[in-house]
Amino acid sequence: MCNARALIYDAVMVPAGWFGLDRARQRLVDGLSGSVLEVGTGTGLQLPTYPPGVSSVVAIDIDPELLTRARLRRPGVSLLQADVQQLPFPDGSFDAVVACLVFCTVADPARGLSEIRRVLRPGGQLRLLEHVRSPHPTVARLQDRLTPAWSHLAMGCQLNRDTVSLVQSSGFRITHRAQRLRQLVEELVAVPA
Repeated sequence: MCNARALIYDAVMVPAGWFGLDRARQRLVDGLSGSVLEVGTGTGLQLPTYPPGVSSVVAIDIDPELLTRARLRRPGVSLLQADVQQLPFPDGSFDAVVACLVFCTVADPARGLSEIRRVLRPGGQLRLLEHVRSPHPTVARLQDRLTPAWSHLAMGCQLNRDTVSLVQSSGFRITHRAQRLRQLVEELVAVPA
């Protein structure tokens, strides 16, 4: 049985998919192969998009109610309640880590990124799709003002995170960067530096 949080999450995210998020999710995983860790899977909307070259997907989320809904999205995926800030996997476990609209809600994003770096194999990739702090001062100030109320409504989401700088300062080198929606959304591919 679905719970209220999962239904609300899907009520917001499914329509966002119709307006471009589904295409962005597909770009995020295009060309991946091997074993993949998806952090912050939510209700599993990313799970059906993985290409055939991906041999295994492990998806984590801190919310067990969202994971219940995710189980319906793609059979055969290993789902686990876990926190990106303390990943329960050995060093070098994955060929890639995928995060879609996750790091805005992580309490200590630098710690989460450090954990991702630890579980990536040599040559592995981090692929992120995140909304970020605007480079435009007026928009950034508006994000700052809206963030406290928005965070309360949206599971801790911070509208004004400078995720690109966090990725770089956490020991990653960005190899691909695409800015979308007037630089409010970043698509990143990064490798451990």
